[in-house]
Amino acid sequence: DALRRAVSADPVWVLGAAAFELLSFGGYILLLWLVGSRASARLGLRESTQITLGGAAATRLLPTAGVGGAAMTLWALRRSGMGTRTAASTLLTFLVLVYAVFLGAIALSGTVLALDGIGPLALTAVPAAAAYVAIALALAAAVWMPADGTGRVRTAGGVLGGAVRAAIEHVRSADPRLLGAFAWWGFDMAVLYGMLNAFGTAPSFAVVVLAYFIGQVANTIPVPGAASGGLVGVLLAFGISADLAIVAVLAYRALAIWVPAPVGLLALGKLRGTMARWEREDAVVEAPIVVEAPRPYEGRPAWRPLEVPAAA
Repeated sequence: DALRRAVSADPVWVLGAAAFELLSFGGYILLLWLVGSRASARLGLRESTQITLGGAAATRLLPTAGVGGAAMTLWALRRSGMGTRTAASTLLTFLVLVYAVFLGAIALSGTVLALDGIGPLALTAVPAAAAYVAIALALAAAVWMPADGTGRVRTAGGVLGGAVRAAIEHVRSADPRLLGAFAWWGFDMAVLYGMLNAFGTAPSFAVVVLAYFIGQVANTIPVPGAASGGLVGVLLAFGISADLAIVAVLAYRALAIWVPAPVGLLALGKLRGTMARWEREDAVVEAPIVVEAPRPYEGRPAWRPLEVPAAA
């Protein structure tokens, strides 16, 4: 039955979903370019593209909520010449911008559905309240946690607060590349919406938004299939038929994994070449400059004082 449903899928929605997935990674690239270029002149558009696509396989194939891609990004930032602290701060600022959209979407969609009485409160009001609390804690860390705090809690709060303050500065710049955070989540979610339409009729957009983001939370469970099971479970809780939910989510996961993964493998080769170039540049800069003492010209007589004849 799954094969029959796959063959009968609407090809327009399938092709559109594949394009949405590529646009999603385009947004990620733009945001990384914005944050990375302000920390290092080496992180231009090309380098940001290589790092993003190189981490795509780790992000998509491993159920680690993006930790695989984040580790790949941190490693690349350090290889670009950043110190450990600078690289970690740059990555954390980037993640704050990305997950601010994540939490905002859960808070907004959960509030709308709870007020309209759609779905169980455990999947609408509770996630929305948790998102509001997380946002409030991050903002509190930015206001009250100094960067030079002592102790584990204060140190962690200071690091988070510094990243939030840096993210706010990026937002104040009103750089168009900030839209990459919305594109990253929005177009990937559009893949799920497209698959629901390809195999049947999608529910309301607010339901898809909340189901998508709560399903991403399930991706934190380090078990293959956790993200797919989380998405299916949330869709079933909102009244979507089991056959439509299962086939749409599996098709979404197939596109989300296999559209960027082959391109990511090619990008890894390019990224290795870029890192080799960085190493050569660093070797030239760090090479000691040897200055040799001048030697007299061979064959030229040694200098002697001018002899002035005595006066008569």
